[in-house]
Amino acid sequence: MRAKDYFFLACGGAVFFIGSPLVMFLLDRWWSHVPFLPSGGWGPAVGAFSSAVGIFFCLWANVELIRRGNGAAAVIGPIKLTKETEHLVTTGPYALCRNPMHLGIMLYQLGLSCAINSLWTLIVPLGMLCFAYILACLVDEPRLQRDFPEAYAQWAQQTPRFLPRIK
Repeated sequence: MRAKDYFFLACGGAVFFIGSPLVMFLLDRWWSHVPFLPSGGWGPAVGAFSSAVGIFFCLWANVELIRRGNGAAAVIGPIKLTKETEHLVTTGPYALCRNPMHLGIMLYQLGLSCAINSLWTLIVPLGMLCFAYILACLVDEPRLQRDFPEAYAQWAQQTPRFLPRIK
């Protein structure tokens, strides 16, 4: 991969891992704080665990795309900020679900919502879920079906889209 690819991956990471908390913080400040979890100390602990798992999934998925796919994830249809993967990646987190990076981002954001414990902050992970589902169905999957027809069909039949099937 080129230096440009790593730059755009870092920018994408900054959007999700710095931008999400900022938006959540602003949502909580703009509207009155409405908790969705009972008071107590376990909300931040659950949030920290969920966020850590989400970050792990995102990093693991990117490493697999770079190492095994010889490309990266900053490609949205005709907008190719990084090199597209040359190989279908079905190992690592991609053996658990077809969109582990999206799952990781949602877990990270859900963890932040739990730590902040504000109902309004749930807008961000729910928005990410909608965005990820639309992106997967309309952009990612058609490209993979086109470029890797047989391998993708087999992988899609065996692997769930978002929620991992632990084997």
